[in-house]
Amino acid sequence: MFNRVIIAVVGSSNSGKTTAVEALIKGLSKRGYTVASAKHIPDPKFTIDTEGKDTWRYAKAGASSVLSVAPEELTVIKKVDTTEYGLEQIVAETPDEVDIVILEGFKGLVEQDTTIPKIVATKMDEEISEALKRYRNILAFIAVLVERKRKREEKITIQVDEKYLPLGDFVQDIIRNAVLAMVASLKGVKIKGEEKVSIVIKRLSRG
Repeated sequence: MFNRVIIAVVGSSNSGKTTAVEALIKGLSKRGYTVASAKHIPDPKFTIDTEGKDTWRYAKAGASSVLSVAPEELTVIKKVDTTEYGLEQIVAETPDEVDIVILEGFKGLVEQDTTIPKIVATKMDEEISEALKRYRNILAFIAVLVERKRKREEKITIQVDEKYLPLGDFVQDIIRNAVLAMVASLKGVKIKGEEKVSIVIKRLSRG
């Protein structure tokens, strides 16, 4: 059907599809392949053009195609109804010299097409079982590992003039504990252990 390799990256929103496509393009390009990418944008009001710009004005005036030619970029904007586009028409828009076309999205067009290998991005285990039922010719699954780091509350800050010094967790604990131990030895001072310590160091100006 196609005279080049087509790979589809599919999955739910925020599942890492764009990151996967980016990695594929980098890896394949380093190996000498010419790669084109196509992204499905379901928003019916989306436009890559900017309202008020010359290219936008040309399209509003009735131009079906608008070319923007810059020293290092050529942009072609076609004002067409793509809602009835098939996969062949989308791929046909990519240059003939391209070796590989990577699609992001287009689930409805590629899901049952056995000629197109698919990489499925998932966020949950349930999405894997759903994908196995929905898609044909799955090449691989990728999973987004969301690392949730609890932001440590800074319990000690050291300011030299107007600059705050960056302190690692270990250094914070050592200095804070030493300061609280010294303060606790003072008469009439009670330390609960939850206090925040702030040290400000000012350079004396010589008059």
